[in-house]
Amino acid sequence: MQKVTGNINGIRRSYITRLEQIFEIGSIERKIFCSPEIIETLTFFTQATGREAMVYIDRAGRVEAVIVGEQDRVSLPALSKRRSENRLSGIRCIHTHPGGNALLSHVDIQSLKSLRLDAMASIGVQDGSASLMQVAILHEITPDGEITASIFEPYKIDEIPHEFLWGEIEAADMRIRPPESKKAEREIARAILVALGDEPVELKQLADTAGFITVGYVTQSKPKPDRTYYLGYGKLHDLVLEIQKLQADTVIFDDELTPSQIRNIQKELGKTEIIDRTALILDIFSSRASTHEGRLQVELAQTKYLLPRMTGYWGHFTKMAGGGGGGGGARRGEGETQLEVDRRLLRNRLNELERELEKVKSRREVQRAARERSKIPIVALVGYTNAGKSTLMNALSGSDVLAEDKLFATLDPKSRRVNYGGGEFLLVDTVGFINKLPHDLVNAFRATLEEARYADLLLHVVDCSAPERNMQIKVVNDVLAQLEAHTNPTLTVYNKCDLAENNIGGMDSVGISAKTGLGVENLKTAITKKLAELRVRVEVLLPLSAGGLVSRVYENGQVHKCEYLAEGIRLVATVAGEEAERLRGEMIY
Repeated sequence: MQKVTGNINGIRRSYITRLEQIFEIGSIERKIFCSPEIIETLTFFTQATGREAMVYIDRAGRVEAVIVGEQDRVSLPALSKRRSENRLSGIRCIHTHPGGNALLSHVDIQSLKSLRLDAMASIGVQDGSASLMQVAILHEITPDGEITASIFEPYKIDEIPHEFLWGEIEAADMRIRPPESKKAEREIARAILVALGDEPVELKQLADTAGFITVGYVTQSKPKPDRTYYLGYGKLHDLVLEIQKLQADTVIFDDELTPSQIRNIQKELGKTEIIDRTALILDIFSSRASTHEGRLQVELAQTKYLLPRMTGYWGHFTKMAGGGGGGGGARRGEGETQLEVDRRLLRNRLNELERELEKVKSRREVQRAARERSKIPIVALVGYTNAGKSTLMNALSGSDVLAEDKLFATLDPKSRRVNYGGGEFLLVDTVGFINKLPHDLVNAFRATLEEARYADLLLHVVDCSAPERNMQIKVVNDVLAQLEAHTNPTLTVYNKCDLAENNIGGMDSVGISAKTGLGVENLKTAITKKLAELRVRVEVLLPLSAGGLVSRVYENGQVHKCEYLAEGIRLVATVAGEEAERLRGEMIY
C-alpha cells in the first residue's frame, strides 16, 4: 500500500489507515473533479485530528500522493510533472481547512502558480462535515510574465460543477502556453553556442528558431566529448570568460549531455542556464505541436528525456535535511523523498502517454487499412527540416499548409488528395528530419513517421541550395532505414533549384522550385510515371480454375470488372507491376 507522508507524528494509527484508504479508491472517473469518497475521508481525518490533509490527483484520476500538514498550514511539495514550463502540470490538489473556512489562502494561490497545478481546491471542515469548496485555476500569463489565477466562489459539496471545472482546466492549459510566449521570453536571451569541430551552423538555426540571440561560439577540435565536462577543463574555463565578456544568459551545447555532465558543467558555470541540443529541439517541437496527437508525442519525448536528469532538481533539499539519524543509518532528507515522489509521477505519466499513443497507433492502422481498401496510392513527403516539404504540398495539392523559412515550421502531419494523370493519390506530409534527431523523439513520432513506411512512393525533398545537402540526404536515409522505409520506391526532388548554382536532376530525380512553381509540372509527370510503374491496369482472360488468383487481386488491387464466362474469367483490374506479370502469365490466348 502507498503511504501517507507529511507531519503524521502523534496521530493515531487508525486515522492514518483511514487516510491511506484513499489510495484504494482507484481511479476517479475522467470528468469528476473530486469524488465524494475522497472528500469524506479528508473531512473525517481533519475533523478527528485538527490538521490539514491534501491529496494530489492526476488527469487520469489516479491519486498520486496524500499528505498531512500542520494545524495552520500544509507543506506543499513540488509535485509538478514538469511537462514544459509553459504548460500545466497535469495534477490537481484538493486539501482541507479546519475551522470551516473554505477560502483559499495566499499560500494556496502561490503554490498553484509556482507548481503550475491544474487546480487548487480547499474544503472547509467544521462540526464533522465539509461545508464548502473553493477552486482556483490559472488564467493566463500577462505580457510582463506574471501568472494570474481565476478563483471560483465556494460551491456546496454536492453541487460541484465538474464539467465546468474541467473545461476551465483545459482552457487554462491552452492559455498559459501560447506559442508566442516562448518567443517573447527568449527575445532577450543571449546565448553562446558550444560545439566540437567547426562552427555549429545548424545549432544556430535551432537557437534562432527557439528565439535566442546568438552572441558567440566556443568550439574545440576533439573527436568525442569529454565524459566529465563535454569540453576539456581548460576550454570550459575559456567558456566561463566568454560568458562574462559577452554577458550571455544561456549556453547551448551541440550534443545531448549526460546527467553527470550537466551537474559538472553547472558547478563551473554557476547560474548560467545550460541547454543541450536535445532539450532545444524538444522545446521547439513543444511550441510547434498544435494537435492532441502532436502534443502527446512531444510530451512523451520530454518525459523520457527528463526522467534520468531529475537528481539535480532536488539536490538542494538534502542540504536542508539536518544531520544523521539513529540506528547507524543516515536519515533521508526531504529532497531525496521528493525526488522519489516526482520520479514516480513521471513514470506514471510516461505509462499514461504510451497507452494514449498506442491508441493513436491503433487509429492510424484502422485509417491505413481503410485507405488500402480504397486502393488510392499513397505518396509521402520526406526530407530534412526546412527543405520545403510544406511548400511543395501546397504546390501539388493547392492547399494552404503553413510554410515558413524555419526549422520545424510544421510539425503535425497533413494529408491531401491530389488528382493526377491516372486518377488521384493521397499526398502525406511528415515531420522534418534533422541531424542528431533525439532517439526518443523518433520513437515518440513513430506512429506518424510510419506513414512513410507504408507509402507506395516517397518524395525525398532535398534543399539543393544547402551547402551541406549531402549530409542532409544521409540523415534522411538513415532515419528511413530506422523506420524500415528505405526500400520503398523513391523519387528525389531537388527543391530551391532557383537558388542553386547548378541545375540538378536526372534518373529518379527532378529539379524544382516549389515556391516559384519552376519544374512542378515536370514533377507531376514524374510522379504519374512512377505510380504507373507501380500500379498497372490489365485486362486478361483467366482459366476458370484461377479463382484464387482473382481473390488475391480483390485483396491487393482494384478490380474494375470481373465476368465469369464459358471460356474463362474476364478480369479488368489495376494491380502492382509484379501482380500484373503474374496475371499475364496465367492468361488464356
